[in-house]
Amino acid sequence: MGKTRQWIISIVVFLLIGIILFLNISDILRKKSGGESDMIHSFYQIEKDTLDVLCLGSSHGYSAIQPNTLWKEFGLASYVMCSQKQSIGSSYYLLKEALNYQKPKIVLLESYYFYFGRKYTEEGSLRMGFDGMRMGRVKWEMVQDFLGELSVKDKLSYYLPFLEYHSRWDSLEGLDFHPKNYLKGSILDFTVYPMEEPALPDEGRKIPDISYEYFEKIISLCREHDIQLILYAAPYGYENEAGYEKYMKRQKINITLESYLEKKNIPFIYYQKNNVADLDYQADFRDYTHLNINGSIKLTRNLGDYMKKNYTLPDHRQEDQYRSWWADYDRFEKDMAEARKNIQEE
Repeated sequence: MGKTRQWIISIVVFLLIGIILFLNISDILRKKSGGESDMIHSFYQIEKDTLDVLCLGSSHGYSAIQPNTLWKEFGLASYVMCSQKQSIGSSYYLLKEALNYQKPKIVLLESYYFYFGRKYTEEGSLRMGFDGMRMGRVKWEMVQDFLGELSVKDKLSYYLPFLEYHSRWDSLEGLDFHPKNYLKGSILDFTVYPMEEPALPDEGRKIPDISYEYFEKIISLCREHDIQLILYAAPYGYENEAGYEKYMKRQKINITLESYLEKKNIPFIYYQKNNVADLDYQADFRDYTHLNINGSIKLTRNLGDYMKKNYTLPDHRQEDQYRSWWADYDRFEKDMAEARKNIQEE
């Protein structure tokens, strides 16, 4: 009887070790959202129920907000849970997952993909947003909702990213082993792309019903958890004449959204229209649609000012529980200084 028990225990331990190794290998091979900051997955490294602000949205969002700036200047603990081409439906499921681990006082939702008329934008972007999500009820719901028509075999790769990325061995980089979690989902990009400040349209256009549908779900979640929802439109431009029409269509969505949110009594900060962050189109963009580090710090400061003035929020800078945020800020500053030095030496 004793030998049988030892044999069973040995098998269980062996299986547990195998599962742990499999999950670790799968995580290394998984293509990282946002590269070095590994936006969605590194969210789980944040201590439970310590976030004040959660940011959702597309690449316009992770290019626009710097959690380390919100920490240093306002004492706010924040995380940027944005991903490439994140639809409003994707934002809903990411928020639902985040609320299993955090109780943010404010959710900042970036508005760019309100124009999009389907549940998700494309397979690659969907994977970038959800491959890093832990297996659980929310991930199952997302797959059933977005990908219900797929076979069980095809769905399985969304639950087990290893099945999709097992051949990435020869393209692994340092960031696959050591993501920079201290960036809290943001990016550092010092590229400067000068452009003229573009004009805005005079009227709006219809927002797709699917965006309204998932946005209403986001509103309900925020109300249920007593969270203040704030929307913002990060500014952007267009590359050439061919891109002008697309730019105007996107901005027309913001015009409509502004009117809609006013009726809903939900704050909307329309940076393209008001430029309350004092952004410089000659110096604050890394390409024609995304802010660089200079622009993101400006916009983050403006958002921090707005949140502090309009809501009762804590200042954690003197709290022992948040000492690691100072360590992360020091690493952020070190990376900033190193990047500036490299630019000067070029």
